[in-house]
Amino acid sequence: MEKEKKVKKKLKKIIIFKSFSFFFFIISFICFILCLQLKVLSFKFLLPIFLFLCFLNFIFYRLMVSRHWKKRMIGCLFIFLFSGLMGIGIFYESITLGFFSKAFQTHEKIENYQVLILDSSNYNSLKELKNGKIGVPNTTFSEGAKELQNEIKKRTTLTIQEMDNSSLVQAFMNKSLRVIVMEEAQKNIFCEMNEDFKNQIRILETIPIKVKDKVVKKDVAITKKPFHVYISGTDDYGTIHQVTRSDVNIILTVNPITHQILMTSIPRDYYVSLEGMKNAKDKLTHASLYGIDTSIKTLENLLDLDISYYVKINFSSLVNLVEAVGGIEVVSDQAFTAHYYDEPVKSWVNYTFVEGVNYLNGKQALAFSRERKSFLMGDRIRAINQQRVLSALIKKVAGPSILKNYTKILNALDGSFDTNFSYDDIMGFIQKQLDDSAEWNLEQVVLEGTDDHKPVYSISGVNSYVMIPDEKSIEEAKVQIQNVMEG
Repeated sequence: MEKEKKVKKKLKKIIIFKSFSFFFFIISFICFILCLQLKVLSFKFLLPIFLFLCFLNFIFYRLMVSRHWKKRMIGCLFIFLFSGLMGIGIFYESITLGFFSKAFQTHEKIENYQVLILDSSNYNSLKELKNGKIGVPNTTFSEGAKELQNEIKKRTTLTIQEMDNSSLVQAFMNKSLRVIVMEEAQKNIFCEMNEDFKNQIRILETIPIKVKDKVVKKDVAITKKPFHVYISGTDDYGTIHQVTRSDVNIILTVNPITHQILMTSIPRDYYVSLEGMKNAKDKLTHASLYGIDTSIKTLENLLDLDISYYVKINFSSLVNLVEAVGGIEVVSDQAFTAHYYDEPVKSWVNYTFVEGVNYLNGKQALAFSRERKSFLMGDRIRAINQQRVLSALIKKVAGPSILKNYTKILNALDGSFDTNFSYDDIMGFIQKQLDDSAEWNLEQVVLEGTDDHKPVYSISGVNSYVMIPDEKSIEEAKVQIQNVMEG
């Protein structure tokens, strides 16, 4: 009887220790499968990892079935240690897959149409307006303008009258229309230019219209061939899908063979022809009001190139990302003070920057990259400073700090950018970088121009400040771009 009890006890121990070994097999299997799903490691890394895990499972199993309790204890210790490491790996793999599974799915813009009435009016909803007309943007403005009319018909019996934005403002100011509808970004432009209009309007309600962006993706084997990326930094906070002006316009020319990146900055007020529209001379910053596809086609025509990809960020994206990497280090060639309006807290703040090295947090980085009034060369220096901030971010994200701040970086990026890169594009590029471990050479160029005042398409009938493109500057940029493309 005693002997039988000892046998049962021994069998029980064997089962327990074997279960430890089986547990490690399961957790290591899950970790490796997730690693495969990430597609971030090439075969030359995956094979050693697989063989190492097989070796560990074999050794741990042998230790667990050993007759010597010391070996079993050593096996348990190492199983718990390596299981903890596997658990950390599974955690990072899971959040990475979760992030990327939704990061590349939505390519849309949200046009926020605001119903405007006189501030002195007693109306509180669109349904209260029974008779008369309501001025709306022409349906040629965008696809959203067409859907807007259907929404208005559901909410009121007013007669719809289509007009361009300048005519809408004029009709409102001379009181021939008591209610008009304007897309928020367009309305903001007119408010900046017309103080009377800004002071007289009241937003009755906002009608958000979702519109799919019509960017045609031009697939490139980005690990084998050079390509162009359009970086669009919009001048707003919050959701990345809101229609607004593009404050930052940079073309990244990337050569993955020679590890060269050329950053070409185009000033926001560059006077260009908006592609896809008739006789549409306007500031480059206004192109994004009609969709990022309009910005891309306009820049392609300006610089005679094919842009394969885009990345769109906004003020919130920049602030959050800089904070996530623990701040950045930029060098300024002059001291200056940025008078910066902090939109989230609704207050003005002064940030002072020194000549030489500056250590910036998120809000300081935004103020540094937006300031232009402190410089005689205005937008030209702003474009250079934007490149400095972007370069500092690229170096920080590509450096060792990404491991320490990994989850913070993913949280900062979550929902704060839009791109037509695919998951496979990004992972393939990272995989090549891990294989090569090569340093990248970053070069910068800023297009030049002369200050002027011209009529612009988005604000008809009004002369606005613009920068007339310098053709020599453009041709020199084309040569530099071609040099990088050819390696």
